[in-house]
Amino acid sequence: MKSDVKISENRLEITRVFDAPREQVFAAWKEAEQLQVWWGCDMTRKVESQIDFAPGGKFCHKMTIEGAGEMDYAGVFEEITEPEKIIYRADFGPIKAEITVEFHEEQGKTRLVLTQVGFPNSEMCEIVSGGFTAAFDKLERLLLQQAA
Repeated sequence: MKSDVKISENRLEITRVFDAPREQVFAAWKEAEQLQVWWGCDMTRKVESQIDFAPGGKFCHKMTIEGAGEMDYAGVFEEITEPEKIIYRADFGPIKAEITVEFHEEQGKTRLVLTQVGFPNSEMCEIVSGGFTAAFDKLERLLLQQAA
């Protein structure tokens, strides 16, 4: 399934249904070993993740992106309700945003809803939506490999 993307000014919402249990999808967000496999856009060649997965805990994903070099995506976890919700604040260069990731169980599948606010404009929402959509494609492949 492909991602459903909604953009309005400084707000981005992406919904995706994964054919995997909610606990498995949630684990892919909290474990550095899994994040390093699926995080980043199509041009991301390597991800090094450090995560303190707890409210107030920090994270940093250092990405090596083909043609762009290294980029850091860092932030702080504000709220974690396992396996239902993660809220974090992120610093991605000039963008400082609040991201909410919700995990809804639906008959053995997981409907993930990512909402990000704090963009300077809708054009930046478009760029970031492309990165998350590509990352979710990689996450889907990872979840399928785990099921096999």
